[in-house]
Amino acid sequence: MCYILYTLHSCNHWVPQAPKNGPVLRICKESEEMRLGRPCPEIEHKVENRSQGMCDDCLWKKVTR
Repeated sequence: MCYILYTLHSCNHWVPQAPKNGPVLRICKESEEMRLGRPCPEIEHKVENRSQGMCDDCLWKKVTR
């Protein structure tokens, strides 16, 4: 199953993790082999990391108040 990895921040926002110079959507090995690089019909969303800080949007809102 293809998937998107997220970082969960202290403000409860999920921010997708993009690998350096690559897509946010990770295409699984089975999809690469069977569908010539197209993603699976269903995409799984996974929390990969947890951050003790706020996401960029919330941080900027707090700073500019």
